[in-house]
Amino acid sequence: MGIKHIYWFAYFNLDEPSVRYRAKFPLQQLKHNHGITFSIVYPGYDFQNLSNFILTFFSALLFRKSNSIIVFQKIYTRGIYSSALKVLLFFRPHHTLYDIDDAEHTRRCAKTIHYFMKKCSACSAGSKSLVDYIKQFNQNVFLLTSPIINHGLTKASLEKTMTVGWVGYYGAHRQSLTELFFPALYDIDFPIKLKLLGVANEIEEQEIKSYFKNNKNITVETPLGLDWLNEHSIYETIATFDIGVSPLMNNEFNRGKSAFKLKQCLSCGVPVLASSVGENKTFLQDGVNGYLCDTPSDYFQKLTSIRSSQNWSYNILSLNAKKTFPTFSIDNYCSTFINHFK
Repeated sequence: MGIKHIYWFAYFNLDEPSVRYRAKFPLQQLKHNHGITFSIVYPGYDFQNLSNFILTFFSALLFRKSNSIIVFQKIYTRGIYSSALKVLLFFRPHHTLYDIDDAEHTRRCAKTIHYFMKKCSACSAGSKSLVDYIKQFNQNVFLLTSPIINHGLTKASLEKTMTVGWVGYYGAHRQSLTELFFPALYDIDFPIKLKLLGVANEIEEQEIKSYFKNNKNITVETPLGLDWLNEHSIYETIATFDIGVSPLMNNEFNRGKSAFKLKQCLSCGVPVLASSVGENKTFLQDGVNGYLCDTPSDYFQKLTSIRSSQNWSYNILSLNAKKTFPTFSIDNYCSTFINHFK
């Protein structure tokens, strides 16, 4: 089947990275490079979103275009929106796709998730762990790793003071940071600038700064009010990191993650220290574009080792990090998507 049109029903609006990176950006590229048109719906009760939903819903239900795919992205609620999409799936089950990039079944009511996994003709998942989970409901499932846009930004050179950076929602990853990574910095005896992108408010900011108040070698930067929709600005900041970190507790939810934040760093040529959990192990090659670290001692040792290494050694890590980009580019995402439906 040569895809000519995609009806995409997102689970949230563009504030969610998953909607931008797994829907908006790839759909734009599919149209630009492959001539595949699309209709995308974001749930909402304002006039614009409601009218768009009604138009797209009935277009797919009553006047479905030939060679079209209907995608239900990470639908997990049990409200009006998901109920209407179940109706659409019932009457139009062929060439349908359920797309998911988080192990939502571990923290949501799984009934709706399982319904779409079972009833859609195919499923796509952001991690190998999710692919394995989905197989019990649908054998027609494939890995579709979350992509990074071609932003064109690259780490220029080592900062005078080693800058260690992290990206994410601090409130959701507090345990991973405070148990796996922060203890590694507590006794660091050389200057480090710790730059955390994703601290939500001053309370979280003070919590972090209080943690390191007894170590004057650690300077904490937690920029508040970031405009996450300004992708270029975010990658400009990531490109100032010398080292990125991606600590993850080893649990089912984290094993299902797509290593998105790790990829953001690698795409800028920033080597990463990361837990050997889930997709981290897929994109991080130990000693090549970063290092796998599973304890505070691991992080401490690798930070110290990189600090004392020659510039050429770091530059090789950085170059290899950048070379990883094609494996999670939007071009790769689009090719995988199209090839599955051929």
